Amino acid sequence: MTPSVIVVGGGIVGAATAWRLATEGESVLLLEAGRFGRESTGKSAAIVRCHYSNPEVVRMAVYSREMFRQLPLHLECDPVYTRAGWLFLVDAADAPLAVQNVEMQELEGLESVDVESLEDYLPGIDPAGIAYAVHEPDSGFADPVAATEAYISAMRRAGGEAREGAVVESIEVEHGKVRGVRVAGELVPCETVVLAAGPWSLGLGRTAGIELPLEIVREQDVIFATAPQETVPCCVSSQVDRIYMRPAPECGEGHLLIGRGFPKDYENADPDGYETEVDDSFEADVRERLTRRLPHLAGVRRAGGRVGLYDVTPDWHPLLGDSGEVESLVLATGGSGHCFKLGPAIGDLVAASILGGKVGYAEIVSFSPARFEEGREFRSTFGGNRA
Repeated sequence: MTPSVIVVGGGIVGAATAWRLATEGESVLLLEAGRFGRESTGKSAAIVRCHYSNPEVVRMAVYSREMFRQLPLHLECDPVYTRAGWLFLVDAADAPLAVQNVEMQELEGLESVDVESLEDYLPGIDPAGIAYAVHEPDSGFADPVAATEAYISAMRRAGGEAREGAVVESIEVEHGKVRGVRVAGELVPCETVVLAAGPWSLGLGRTAGIELPLEIVREQDVIFATAPQETVPCCVSSQVDRIYMRPAPECGEGHLLIGRGFPKDYENADPDGYETEVDDSFEADVRERLTRRLPHLAGVRRAGGRVGLYDVTPDWHPLLGDSGEVESLVLATGGSGHCFKLGPAIGDLVAASILGGKVGYAEIVSFSPARFEEGREFRSTFGGNRA
């Protein structure tokens, strides 16, 4: 059977989009070049928090968090979400901005708590330089591969088809309209293509004759073993130290995942050939930032790491919906490191746009590529990629 929609890319965004389309009766084929959820999605820190600068994105984050929490109810799968809480540490310069964000977020339905005692959340913390802290009790982290695979299994049960190891070589266009995609030299026809290929979207867009506003950068996280000390009990984003971290029970008890936040140097990368081992200099840098804030963890030992890619747009927000240049080419890309936590909302939003419907939490036109030419790009309260 010829599919009506082909989704290119089997990460969380592609999987969530394909599932929603299949549940609405659409004939959908999902194609993944490697293995489902193993690229940018699987290499994500997978922290699920809702502190954003723009109301639409806050609503998307809250919606997605609830989907992750309730995924067993929606997809008949095992739990994928850990409600560990998320703590945001802010310096004096940005404290007023964080407070304004929290006030806006409360109007959008996000529950958070101003922190009075940091020790209650991070025992052993050095509070130097921290002027404000806020805690999201319902936030936490998820298993990115398990979540993606759950969406794909449910999509198949709803009648969709999904293939691993299916490398899309090009998006075929004729007279300005999508014809299908080429796999192993053969044309697979369809009415609509959803481009959800993350860092590979830039090259695939070029095969369709469009130049997406994307920059591909290399990102690193380190896994530390903290024993005999207990690891951090919650997810943390420190604007003061420019790091994020979370407990990493998937690596064993007493493990911690840590990475760097904005501002930092960004390294452009080729998605088909980049260094996949964590740099020693990166490990030393995050170790110093960690142990300055939590001195009792000075004895942490490197236990692993992960290196992945971000597909970054100029305003660090995704490209969603009509490409604006090729008819029936729909974008679901440009995650900029944020779109695992937004994946369920993006999937429903993109699917609704294809089916001619709407969702209540966002307008897809807000995320169109045209926003950059029209002067309506997203603004981040804190600058850079906190979004």
